[in-house]
Amino acid sequence: HYLEEAERLCRNIGIIDQGLLVENTSMRGLLRQLSMETFVLDLEQPVAVIPDDLAPVSRLLDECTLEIDVNRSDTLNQIYSQLSAAGIRVRSMRNKSNRLEQLFINLVGQSPVRANGK
Repeated sequence: HYLEEAERLCRNIGIIDQGLLVENTSMRGLLRQLSMETFVLDLEQPVAVIPDDLAPVSRLLDECTLEIDVNRSDTLNQIYSQLSAAGIRVRSMRNKSNRLEQLFINLVGQSPVRANGK
């Protein structure tokens, strides 16, 4: 199954690695395991430079689209405050669509089956 589609459609999910069930939980519970989320922000006006305080965690995809990594311990209000202080206004925001794929890679890469090479 396509992971992006599964993230959008499923309430519960099981992840199998080499025949072993390594995760069986709700989609919401699984996504809570992410320590960081990536958001895509559509900006109202073109931006040439990312503010210094956001530069380490963000990338300009084009002059009106900003991708930003947010720690789960941070709030989006903090991000909006930093953008607002730099005169940057956000038109819309969405999650980057690879959250489940990233978790899948993390889980499968950490499984004991992989670690032992079996």
